[in-house]
Amino acid sequence: MPATDAPAGATHLTHTPRPRMFREPWQRWAWAAVPLASLSVFAFVPFVFAWRRRIVSPWMAGLYTLGSAFWSVLAIIKPIGHDHPHDNHVLLTWTLRTFIAVATIHILLLDPPKRSAK
Repeated sequence: MPATDAPAGATHLTHTPRPRMFREPWQRWAWAAVPLASLSVFAFVPFVFAWRRRIVSPWMAGLYTLGSAFWSVLAIIKPIGHDHPHDNHVLLTWTLRTFIAVATIHILLLDPPKRSAK
């Protein structure tokens, strides 16, 4: 029996490295800039990549895709209330800012930073 073949009962002892979202340190900041640069229309893109790399679950990528779709539709139709246009504008502005902040922070936290082993 070759030395590289592990017995069937010992497969749980093999180490498989955890999938990484950011292969280089600069990529963390490049991906985090996506929601900021696109005003959240493309905030779903890093999470689709993270889902494909098995970093996040499919529902998480779907949630950000729905959020981005929501903001895309609002950017197209530009809803303005005729009775109180200022109130709608303030609410939408702060909701968008919150979405962008949450997406950016979540992207930064996708991979824990490498810790030095002591």
